[in-house]
Amino acid sequence: MRTLCIVILFIFGMSAASAEIRINVSRYENGRLTVEGTTDPNEAVTLDSKYKTMSDSGGRFTFHLNYKPDLCMTDIDAGTDVYSAVIAGCLLPTEVAVPETDAPSAKPPG
Repeated sequence: MRTLCIVILFIFGMSAASAEIRINVSRYENGRLTVEGTTDPNEAVTLDSKYKTMSDSGGRFTFHLNYKPDLCMTDIDAGTDVYSAVIAGCLLPTEVAVPETDAPSAKPPG
């Protein structure tokens, strides 16, 4: 019984030390990056190792920045957890690679 109690305390201690990050919004629009998500309450949250905020008592955090990540991805750190998010709307239509096909173009029957 004593061993079971130690294992349970160890498991709960492990889960409390690790923040779980969930991203609800990650978009780039009109020159502004918006990232919204949740983690543990009152947790320090860092975006791309340079922008910092704190989650509120409900674990919610928000970044509104005049910043465009180079690869249209961003890393969010909270506690010991790291989450990589793809930023919607970040690539311009001219930046999106269109795959080339080797298939000949189809001609309508005529």
